[in-house]
Amino acid sequence: MRQQLPINAFLNDIQQALFQKNNLVLQAEPGAGKSTVVPLDLLNAPWLSLDNVSPKKIIMLEPRRVAAKSIAHYLSRQLGESVGGRVGYHVKNDRKIGKHTQLEIVTEGILIRRLQAAPELSDVGLIIFDEFHERSLQADLGLMLALEVQQALRDDLKLLVMSATIDTDTIANYLGDGLCDGLGCGATREKAAVISCPGRVFPVEVSYLDGKFYQISEHVLSALHRVLKDNDQGDVLVFLSGQADIMRCIDTAKNTWASGSNIVFLPLLGNLSIAQQEQAIQPDSQGRRRVIFTTNIAETSLTIEGVTWVIDSGLEKRVQYDPASGMTRLETVRISKASAEQRKGRAGRLQAGHCIRLWGETKQASLIDYQKEEILTAELASLVLELYAWGQTDYSASSWLTPPPVGHYQTAVSLLKSLDLISDNNHLTEAGQQAARLGVHPRLAAMLLKSQSANEYTIACDAAALLTEKDIFNRGRGVDISERFMALQDYKTDKNGVAVKQNVAEHVLRLSADLHRNLHETIKKTTDFRRRETPLNLRDWKMCLPEILLRAYPDRLAKQRSKTNRYIMANGKGVFLNENDALSGSEWLIVGDCDGQKHEGRIYSACAIDKPQVLSLLSKQFTQAQHYKLDAKKQKIIGRKKISYGAISISETALSEIPTEAFKECLVELLNTEGLSILSWTPRCQQWLARVQWLAAYNNNLPTLSHSQLQKKSAQWLLPYLNNMNSLADLKKQNIYDLLIAHLSWEQQQELDTQAPIDYTSPSGQTVPILYDENQGPTVSIILQEMFGQLESPSLAYGQVTLRFELLSPARQPIQTTSDLANFWVSSYFDVAKDMRAKYPRHRWPEEPLLAEAGRSRKPRPKR
Repeated sequence: MRQQLPINAFLNDIQQALFQKNNLVLQAEPGAGKSTVVPLDLLNAPWLSLDNVSPKKIIMLEPRRVAAKSIAHYLSRQLGESVGGRVGYHVKNDRKIGKHTQLEIVTEGILIRRLQAAPELSDVGLIIFDEFHERSLQADLGLMLALEVQQALRDDLKLLVMSATIDTDTIANYLGDGLCDGLGCGATREKAAVISCPGRVFPVEVSYLDGKFYQISEHVLSALHRVLKDNDQGDVLVFLSGQADIMRCIDTAKNTWASGSNIVFLPLLGNLSIAQQEQAIQPDSQGRRRVIFTTNIAETSLTIEGVTWVIDSGLEKRVQYDPASGMTRLETVRISKASAEQRKGRAGRLQAGHCIRLWGETKQASLIDYQKEEILTAELASLVLELYAWGQTDYSASSWLTPPPVGHYQTAVSLLKSLDLISDNNHLTEAGQQAARLGVHPRLAAMLLKSQSANEYTIACDAAALLTEKDIFNRGRGVDISERFMALQDYKTDKNGVAVKQNVAEHVLRLSADLHRNLHETIKKTTDFRRRETPLNLRDWKMCLPEILLRAYPDRLAKQRSKTNRYIMANGKGVFLNENDALSGSEWLIVGDCDGQKHEGRIYSACAIDKPQVLSLLSKQFTQAQHYKLDAKKQKIIGRKKISYGAISISETALSEIPTEAFKECLVELLNTEGLSILSWTPRCQQWLARVQWLAAYNNNLPTLSHSQLQKKSAQWLLPYLNNMNSLADLKKQNIYDLLIAHLSWEQQQELDTQAPIDYTSPSGQTVPILYDENQGPTVSIILQEMFGQLESPSLAYGQVTLRFELLSPARQPIQTTSDLANFWVSSYFDVAKDMRAKYPRHRWPEEPLLAEAGRSRKPRPKR
């Protein structure tokens, strides 16, 4: 008997909509039953059996393995069958599909693999994208590829996008009869059909419990204590950001509540076995009250029977990619309002419930409405490889639902080129085509494909599996990949004698076996891999493992900084180890995983490598550069040859001689940093430049020159005349003045000498330099008595400017400044003379200065 859920009233509409159009958007609020009712009902759709052929299959995508398995089991029970009958599932490393399976529940990566292998999907009539609001990278890619298949190869293929919260207009436009343009959704000829269905959620009472706690686990347990103390009914679902917080809470809770308290504390995580997941999802077999600790995997799809209480930490883990370093970091962030509503709804799926939010109502109002789509924040290497394998190599021509940042896309292309998966002419290499079929990250695919012997092949597969799955060790075991590799080898022969997480180790072994098989199929069992594997001894794999890992992470080779626990990677990113980590004394590391914090990232997995191995494996990729700098004390240019691998310095040696061309290159840098003072820059040079700068304001035919321009243009006016020089001492001998005046023609130099002369000759015959001050203009500083007889100020700059005089006392102190001598002699001179006679009585201060003889200021001694 069909369970009566809100979606039941819309099943005929859904059937009819998909009969009339190929694409449908179904917005069904929480509790409507879309994931558990719609797929089974559509198995009977007549359009799946057109042309009197066997009914085509339905593929339904779920964003997480735990949801895919759980729904497959639930739907099979509804049909009175076991999984693998009419309903099956296919997730990473686990597949239960039978010959009679009509509905396959798969994770998103599985669909992409099938599309790449056989784009027509000839046995599939409908693809359902469930919980599409999560907008995972693979869901976006899967929908893009499926839509292109529909429009180019399978006009009978139907697509159904389902979610509780979704922008129906945007998705309906995208699924319309026309593809979007390369930069997002544009106008389409006809929108896809849209159906909206209300949900069925019982009332949930929300309370806010803000507080200051050292750790989130303390806050959670404070709320849990309140629930368990005051209420004895209903299971409790606790949302936390990640596994570490979950295990910490469970450990503390078990110590707080005695084992005989009739309460059981359970994790619900994606890496648990089916039995462990079922224990959290289904009511306890012993009737105990359950407290289930989970992440956002339980926000949607899963209905956990018996839950009437939700404690929400308000936190989740989000991946943030930094294209500058090529690293990602897992950030703990506040959830969105949409997620908060989804979590709250978990308490009201089967009856009225309660939700305790561990933040204040003010904080609730400030939450963002939705999180960003993953394509905007994720690393894109896998997506770009899939697109290239699909034949789409042009970013602007791709039919994005949401276009990724161009910088992220270009960084991914650069990485794939460095791994030899994309050629310089922007096509997939043979290795790239093989890598796309392996279904692992391109880094690991490159590592697998470069294996050169049967033993390397085995090591690479095991290493790839270890790096892909959860850690096989419990917390606190350091970051050394080689320790995990050794434990895995031991586990193969003694499953009970090795301290590892057995369920995770089994996942790793299954994945490694899958990689063995896939790699054999991909490379067509080449000669090397047909050889019998020889037993691995400790020395062999310890030498081999770092080399194999380096093929996946050439940009993450890391060198120790000054014998500390801090390292610099080849990509320029700084990283660090915990000080007590066993690898912290290693000079060289290959970093498998670290976060992308702005300053330094924490290393989560790494392997030590010896310097001789580094030199042997990477020497052909080393770059050499000669660097020169000024030794201020020795006034000498010092040269060093530096050998580097990316941002890592391999070695530095002093250069005994500096070639002339290298000296010139270094000189250009020095001029930009030290200025013209490193040349034989005399006062004469400075005055000439000042004269040219000043006169150019009155003559447009003169060049515009400045210190900065001379520094920037040294290649034109200076370097050609420095042949056979390789030291600053030689440079100081070069006559710079002659090179400077070559900027002017002979005629221009004559104009300069007449309109902006070097000096001024006084009536007494004394020659005084003219200072061409940028602010005050051309100025002469001279003792006043030397000017007797100079009736007026001389004119410069084609008569547009008069020379400014700074008249000095006998002690050479300024007593008057004027640009109008004619007016000075008949006015202010007399006030100046009166003051000076009292101060300097032995000096001349005549009443008629224009008639006085120019010359010395001191009165002549009287004749005896």
